[in-house]
Parts: sequence; structure tokens; C-alpha cells
Amino acid sequence: MAKRVRTTRRLEVWLKDTSVALFVLNANRRLVFFNEGCQQLTGWNASDLLGQVCEFVTESDSHSSAAILASLTPPSNVWQGETVDVPASVSHREHAPVNSHIHFFPLTDGERKVQATLGVIQPSSAVQQSAGVPVSQRLHVELAALRAAVRQQIGEGLLIGRSPGMQRVIGQLRLAQQSSVPVLFLGEVGTGREHMGRLIHAAGDRGRTAFVPLDCRRLTAQHLESTLKRILESSQSNDFQPGTVFLNHIDALPRDLQRLVLGAIELKSPTTPRIMAAALNPVDRLIESDEFLAELHFALTTIVISIPSLRSRPEDIEPLAQCFLEELNRGQPYQITGFHDEVWQQFRRYNWPGNVGELKAVVTEARSACTGSEIEPIHLPFRFRSGVSGQTIGPSTRKRSEPLDPLLLRVEREQIELALMEARHNKAKAAELLGITRPRLYRRMEVLGIIDNDAGEIDEPRPSID
Repeated sequence: MAKRVRTTRRLEVWLKDTSVALFVLNANRRLVFFNEGCQQLTGWNASDLLGQVCEFVTESDSHSSAAILASLTPPSNVWQGETVDVPASVSHREHAPVNSHIHFFPLTDGERKVQATLGVIQPSSAVQQSAGVPVSQRLHVELAALRAAVRQQIGEGLLIGRSPGMQRVIGQLRLAQQSSVPVLFLGEVGTGREHMGRLIHAAGDRGRTAFVPLDCRRLTAQHLESTLKRILESSQSNDFQPGTVFLNHIDALPRDLQRLVLGAIELKSPTTPRIMAAALNPVDRLIESDEFLAELHFALTTIVISIPSLRSRPEDIEPLAQCFLEELNRGQPYQITGFHDEVWQQFRRYNWPGNVGELKAVVTEARSACTGSEIEPIHLPFRFRSGVSGQTIGPSTRKRSEPLDPLLLRVEREQIELALMEARHNKAKAAELLGITRPRLYRRMEVLGIIDNDAGEIDEPRPSID
């Protein structure tokens, strides 16, 4: 019996001291074993990591303890008893991540219930590339590299994009972070205009001050005027000094308030908040109709960042969806590590009218409905599945030509009436759906003879900054 004890102890010492990188996670995903080989490979001591929970997420800081723990997290099918070999980018405490393969072996009891998982890390040069790697695992590795690259360029912040259009945007964000001039964002609703404004604001000294977003379409002119005056007055005192004012839908800002914003920009005082703005379409189109001040347009367009729609950059759909899913894994008792192939197919077919914001909402709702290891088509929201079906276009039919002017007027009338009906006769919302300003909507209704049958306009709740 004593000989068996010595043999067991000798084996424990060998596993602990061997240069082969071995680690073990218990059933709660806590790291319970991290041998010498792992310490040599990662630069982390076992005492720094043992007892911490591993989650299937990606971290922007590849040198953090959270990043190495995320590197060691197995796919969810390992906990169902499958042996898996996956590529991994194993984080290092001081140097660049190590391209590796991790072999995960589930450790089961007599009833074949997984009690723990053994991981063996090998550099990728020492093993052959595995065939049939799940999309989720490939994206998991790619996300780590994308987030680390973005962090080096613009600092902390959740911004994912491998398409040329988004790489251009990231470069412009970096330029905007290095200055204090106004910034104008152009792009559709849901593309992340305000989020990118916050990324610019967070860089430098202004990051310690308040970021104040105002929606020029949802707030009344009186509310906007009082709010802007309070902000500008408070910037001269020590009570409240906002660093940035973000004016969403700047094209709907009344002309008298446009002069107020222009005056704030022209002050060029270090205590005056930086002005950022967003619009659906280029604002210069409104100058000719005398709806927008040319001087304000020139002041705002020092840096113009045009954000592409999600449908124009389909290569970003997969990493974005995977990123949203992994962010939802944080702090959760169970981890969902990917999407079924049919889900990916539906994501690629969909037109995404709500852009990145809609994608995030779909992933969030699907994860809350999922109880397995991956999100399947049945878990997708009904409105999304209906949208995919509704966007299916049949074969085109040949139409005869007709006079253009009556056709355009008829189409314009139909679209305005449809928008009014969808917005429940809320003019601001109808104008937003049509992509025009509210004054222009009123003018076109008058020209087309559209009578608003609703006696009272239904206004949406107005946000407060108090």
C-alpha cells in the first residue's frame, strides 16, 4: 500500500513540474490546477489564477488575468462529454499571445457525468491544424485579436469591425481622439453613432467629465433651448462641467438653436463643452432650402465620420454576433459558445434595417431563450424570423413605363401616409421613418394635400436630463 502512495505522489509531482502545459477546471469552471508548463507558457503564476472562474468571453487587454482565464475556457460541448481539440490564442502576461491548440478532455465519474475538464496546451507549430473547427471557436480566437488591435488604436471600448469600411472609421476615431474640434457622424439609426462619440469623449482629459446626449427630434424646441443654455452656463462654473454635448439628429435642430450651438463652438474656450453631432444624411442638402446654417455646417464638418450600414459590411456580422453573445456570458452560470449553422445562414440573408443595434437585440433575446450549448433557429425572436421571411423577394415582373411626375407624387404620398399611420400620427416619428426633417414633412403634406385626420398628435415620452 505504501508503494502505491509513493507512486501516486510521484505522479502528482511529475504532472505539476512537467514542461507540458496542463490545467484542470472543475464542474463550476474554476481553475483548480495550473502546472509549471502553463506558468512558463503564459508568464502567470498559479497562485494568481487558481480558484478563479473561466468564462467564454474575449478581453481587449490581452495581458490581464481575465484574458488568460478566457483563453482556457472550453467550448460548451466539452461539458457534455466530448473530447475537443481547438485552436486558441493563449494570452501571455507580458508578451504577445501564443498561437496554440488546446486539447480538452472531460473527466467523468462512474455515471459518465463530467466532474472536471483537463486541458493540454501545445504550440500550434507542434500540431497539425484541426479540420472542422467550429465557427464559434474560430471567431473566439479572431475576436481576441480584433479587440486587442482596436485597444491599441483607440483604447478601451467595444468596437468590432474587420471590413475596410470599419477600419476606415477606426482610423478616423483615432484622429478625432487626438483633437478637440467638433465631429459630425453620418449614418443610419443603429450604426452606433453615439457609442463612437463616447469612445472619442473617453480619450484624454474630457473622459473625466460628463457626456451629455440630446435628441433634437424627440425633445421640444423649448426643452432643447433651456437644456443647452443650462449646459453652457454651467460650463463656466464649478458645479457641473460637461465635456461633450452630443446632438443626435442635428438636422432637426431649429435655426435659432443652431445659432446658439454655433456660438458655443466659436467661443473656443477650454471650459466650453466639445460639440459632436449625428445625422442620417449629409446636412449640406438643407443649406439650399434655408433649413440649416451654412456657418454651423462648416464648423461641424471639421471631422466627418460616415458609418457604414451593417448590410454594406456583411463580413462583420459574424464577429459582431459572436462578440455580443460572449459579452452576455459574463457572470452567467452557464456559457453559450456559438450559433447553429442555420442561424448563421439566416443572419447572412437578413437585410438588418436596424443595423448593429438590431443585431445586438436579436442575440440578446435569443440567448435568454436558449437552454443548450448553442443558439438554434427556434431561439431567434419571432419578429426576426418574420423579417427574414418578409425580405424574401420573388421573381421580378416586367412593368410598363408611365409618366414620371405623377408616379413620384403618388409614391411620395403613399409613403408619407404609411409613415403617419405607423407613427400613430406622431410627426416627429414619421419624419424619422422617412429620413426627413419635421418642417419638410409639413411642407410636403401641404403640397400633396394630405390631411391629418388625427386631431391630437401622440407624442412619445420625452427624456429628461435632470
